[in-house]
Amino acid sequence: MGLFNKILNKKQDAQPLMQNNTEDPIENIDGISLLDRHEKGLLDDNSFLRSFGKVKVYYSTPFGDYKDGGSKLFVLPAHNKTAYLPVFTSSARAMEFYEKVGRIGFIIMENSFVSFLTSTKIMNEGNSPIKMGAVIDPGYYGVTIDADILDTVINIMK
Repeated sequence: MGLFNKILNKKQDAQPLMQNNTEDPIENIDGISLLDRHEKGLLDDNSFLRSFGKVKVYYSTPFGDYKDGGSKLFVLPAHNKTAYLPVFTSSARAMEFYEKVGRIGFIIMENSFVSFLTSTKIMNEGNSPIKMGAVIDPGYYGVTIDADILDTVINIMK
């Protein structure tokens, strides 16, 4: 299920933006801690998105060279001619993922998560036969944002 489906169906009864008076606001927490809190139900979906949108993420282009010498699309399949472009909370996790799937000669880019989603949305507006959403830290968390709800998620993050 995509993250947006959880937003529509989940009761928003998670913890507020500050855990207690001694902790920093949630905006000052790193991406992994945000994912952990969200996964444990300590952070509601909207607060997670607003905070995670500012997190620095790492990713590569969807197409790349495979270890057999050919090129292929390095995305994770979704439904209805869509796919998830993987995005990571660290460059080490990105490199680990691409090495496991046999990708060679890739470059790791860095940007805020909201900028990554905005770029993905722009790619989707082209003539690509596959529309892309995002999956955060596949193999660790796998929070997904479907291609058809990028606008909604981007608006929540702003």
